[in-house]
Amino acid sequence: MERSLGAFVLRYRWLIIVITLLSVVLCGYGAMTLRFTNDYRIFFSDKNPQLKAFDEFQAIYGKQDSILIAVESKTGSIFNAETLTAIQALTEQSWQTPYSTRVDSLANYQHTEAREDELLVQPLFREADELTPERIQWIREVVMSEPLLVGRLVSDHERVTAVNITMNLPEDSAAPEAEAVAFARQLATELEQQYPELKTYLSGQTVLNISFLEAAMRDSTTLIPLMFGLLILMLLFSTRSGWSTIATLLVVTLSVVFSLGVAGYLGILQSNTTGAVPIVVLTLGVADSIHLLVSFFHAWSNDRDKNEAIIESLRINLQPVFLTSLTTVIGFLSLNFSESPPMRDMGNMVALGVAAAFFYSIFSLPAFISLVPIKPRQESARQDQLMSSLHALTRSGRHAFLIGFLLLGTVLTLCIPTMSFNDLFAEYFSEEIEFRRDNDFIRENLTGVMALHYSVASGQENGIFIPEYLRQLDAWGDWFNAQDKVLHVDSIATTMKRLNRTMNGDDPAYYRVPESQALAAQYMLLYELNLPFGLSLDNTLESARSATRLTVTLDNIHSEDAISLVKRAKEWQQEHAPLLIITEAVGPSIMFSHMSKRNLISMLDGMVIALLSISAVILIALRHIKLGLLSLIPNTLPIVMTYGVWAIIVGELGMSGAFVAVIVLGVIVDDTVHFLSKYLRAKSELNLSVDEAIGYAFNTVGVALAVTTLILVAGFCVLTLSAFAPNIALGSMTSIAFVLALVCTYFLLPPLLYLLDRD
Repeated sequence: MERSLGAFVLRYRWLIIVITLLSVVLCGYGAMTLRFTNDYRIFFSDKNPQLKAFDEFQAIYGKQDSILIAVESKTGSIFNAETLTAIQALTEQSWQTPYSTRVDSLANYQHTEAREDELLVQPLFREADELTPERIQWIREVVMSEPLLVGRLVSDHERVTAVNITMNLPEDSAAPEAEAVAFARQLATELEQQYPELKTYLSGQTVLNISFLEAAMRDSTTLIPLMFGLLILMLLFSTRSGWSTIATLLVVTLSVVFSLGVAGYLGILQSNTTGAVPIVVLTLGVADSIHLLVSFFHAWSNDRDKNEAIIESLRINLQPVFLTSLTTVIGFLSLNFSESPPMRDMGNMVALGVAAAFFYSIFSLPAFISLVPIKPRQESARQDQLMSSLHALTRSGRHAFLIGFLLLGTVLTLCIPTMSFNDLFAEYFSEEIEFRRDNDFIRENLTGVMALHYSVASGQENGIFIPEYLRQLDAWGDWFNAQDKVLHVDSIATTMKRLNRTMNGDDPAYYRVPESQALAAQYMLLYELNLPFGLSLDNTLESARSATRLTVTLDNIHSEDAISLVKRAKEWQQEHAPLLIITEAVGPSIMFSHMSKRNLISMLDGMVIALLSISAVILIALRHIKLGLLSLIPNTLPIVMTYGVWAIIVGELGMSGAFVAVIVLGVIVDDTVHFLSKYLRAKSELNLSVDEAIGYAFNTVGVALAVTTLILVAGFCVLTLSAFAPNIALGSMTSIAFVLALVCTYFLLPPLLYLLDRD
């Protein structure tokens, strides 16, 4: 069959070239229809319980789309006429932000005063440029004594304040988000130009979403060209042929176009995760071509003509190339067990690209090579000598290698349980992205972007005014404030205490919950009637006044710590505040915290099925039960060792780390399959002994394995330059796994063959 395939390709080479070009045109058109989404919600499936709870929360209290513009005074305190004038102007201009529904700042903070039985609610200041030093000092005292402001709209060191813009964006909000963020950035730029002593920083959920798009654009314009450059250099070095380099680049480029084109026709939304697909396909697609070209040049140098060399290369490589492509496809298809849709999309797209690379390598590559004026090359004696030395080393040191791998594997396996699960979505971006730099400053000096939201019900209409409900709500807020990593708590209980103090002559002794439900309801009614348009409490109070919202703003917190905080909060509430009926904590921070652990659990199923499927494929293809079972050791040990190494050097496992096992499993078996296929061919066709067959495998495929591993490592190392942290972790872990896989193929597989497959 293999020889007839080679003859078929040579006979119909022009037809194959035409079909290849047609596929490029069709898939290229599909790729043009791809759409990118910057919504963080794409990381969660519709069945995700945390996402469902968050949607229910937003249905009651409104959407959480926001832009926070932080303003830093370079000269010291913000409490001066010029800075307050700038904040007032920025507040007024922020109302012009597209889709804005609310703007909060010091300039429109609604201060309360009582005159006899009348409650006055008015902005803290109006004409900032006319403020006297005494009035500014009074404003400072009011602001710095208000818990709802300190740590939210003003820093405790008084050098940073903020304007928070709340918006109601449409469902398909990519373009509206970009419009709103562009407007806010323009406001910030104009403020800095008008007031050189001020510096602005932008954060918020909407800016976070736009940053996903900006990170993807940055990666596509830098990493893909870099990957092409590396491929060209490595191919020229390994094949020492310009035409071979061009042929391989055509194969991998066509594979990428095919993958993107089919994704376009299927309507797969693109994200930062799928943005890595071109680099992954470029990297993986090279392996097939390398093996075919190395065998082609090897056969051509052994007194065969060009066409015979092509036929021979296809004959000896068709089975292993098909097997390695199939196992890689199985590995990436196993990502469909993930609960994160972008990971499923990436797995399917890479699987399409790898399948396309197989067909282009088997048909288009030989057809192209047969038509171009490529020249034969002499085999490198140095490479043969190196492979012979490796063969001799594994023969003489086989017992030491077996013991060494046993000890090293055991130690690294014991390190794995020390890892923790962590997905800090606020740190998903490298510091090259403006959002990351701005958000880090805001987090360190003012407030955080991570938050827990609760809907706290009372069980009855107007029940939030029950004094005991308010006291328990206030106590729960105090408990949160005492916890590590909590920056601020926003509770209606704080507002009720302030109103009670105001209506009692600002006596500090009355900074407590009103004594009766009727009094609390009356105070709240007076307060709401005096609030200006756009600053109502609809985002805090449920319409029937049976529930209220509690928001806990967090510093950057590890996933396991966030989950632990939520668990301890519920336990404390059940014991000390039983009157409160709380929902599950919601918000992007807790959603991402749960996702990494849930993904790891779901991917264990994918790992088992992938391992069983790939093992079955190898057993059937090799038709050798003993060697098929033996191959499980060098196929799985590199994965275990990779997680052990990661536990030592990093100690944390995020979203992408959960998928590394199934991704690399389908790839690293390539080394074992190619080595064993050459080993078995030497024994069955050439009647060589075990030692001679191992030497034959080293000499025929050893160099190709090193070259493909070098390309794999280089390609995935390119991902470590990404602006998206999950891609960085994916690139790092897979690179480690590929190196360890080659080490196991060179130094573990031959000793196992000596031990278990004796003559």
